[in-house]
Amino acid sequence: MVNKFQTAKVEKSSSINFLRKARDFFKSAKDNLEAENWNAAGLDAVHSGISANDALLACLHGVRSTSKSHDDAIGLTATLVNREGAKDALNHLRRLIAKKNLIEYEGKCFPKDEAEKVVLHAERFILWVESALG
Repeated sequence: MVNKFQTAKVEKSSSINFLRKARDFFKSAKDNLEAENWNAAGLDAVHSGISANDALLACLHGVRSTSKSHDDAIGLTATLVNREGAKDALNHLRRLIAKKNLIEYEGKCFPKDEAEKVVLHAERFILWVESALG
């Protein structure tokens, strides 16, 4: 089943750097919320979730998704990671990914209430990843 996903082998130790990126993006998202930079907060939250997912896959399985579709990365994680709370955690990541194109490419600005929601989803996903990694 994993073969249907595009992956690259990575050193399990690279999970440390992916997790650091996730935390950096999340801190930036929180700082941007405070500064009322809703677009930046939203996009930083999305990137924090993507990096946290990379950390999880790297640490537990020595792989990361190379697909252009972030939905494939979620599918890969759903296939490989069987930890308590994974289903709920991946729902937080799905909500983040669902907002990426809206924030990044559409012609309207991301509103405050949506920015606050995606930052909360990012926080919940990162906390779950950290607990899954120990």
